[in-house]
Amino acid sequence: MIRAVFFDLGKVLLDFDYNRAFQRMVEHCDAGADGIIRWFGEKSHVHDYERGRLTTQQFYEHVRAELGFHGDLETFRWVWSDMFWEIPETIAIARALKGRVSLGLLSNTNEMHIAWITDKFNLLPLFDHVTYSHLEGVGKPDLGIYQRALARAGVQPAEAFFTDDRADNVEGAIRAGMDAVQFMDAAALSAVLAKRGVAS
Repeated sequence: MIRAVFFDLGKVLLDFDYNRAFQRMVEHCDAGADGIIRWFGEKSHVHDYERGRLTTQQFYEHVRAELGFHGDLETFRWVWSDMFWEIPETIAIARALKGRVSLGLLSNTNEMHIAWITDKFNLLPLFDHVTYSHLEGVGKPDLGIYQRALARAGVQPAEAFFTDDRADNVEGAIRAGMDAVQFMDAAALSAVLAKRGVAS
């Protein structure tokens, strides 16, 4: 019996486009578009920021020093964060499940993006518990973050369902003993939940 349903955040509940941030960043950086995209793709700083190994200030200082970003921290917050929009169909599923099962967020994210999302979207209050990589110091698909999410929800792995757009994160959940499927779209997710006896 499924007692807890966990959602990934990005590409499941909120869509995003890094190119929006990169295009704005060109206007504030000495580095060109190719250099900016390469830096965010190849450097470990984003990964480290998502694991809580860098503070927001430290991450910003890396961007300033290595990409020649000219704006202040608040400008960078806007440039790097204003790239999300809601996926209404999936949010509707979460709203329909509210109060029927324990709802959790399980996300690889960072302090800056969560602060932005909290301010811009009335989404996070839907969830009974959240597990964020930057606060846990570990991220998907490492076993530890699933175990912490399960403990926070107070359920056994076999009582939990998880969906994520990334196959490796779904595989991590399955290794943790959870029921998990890769997110394709809201209609497919709703059908899967119905088969599990968790109607949305």
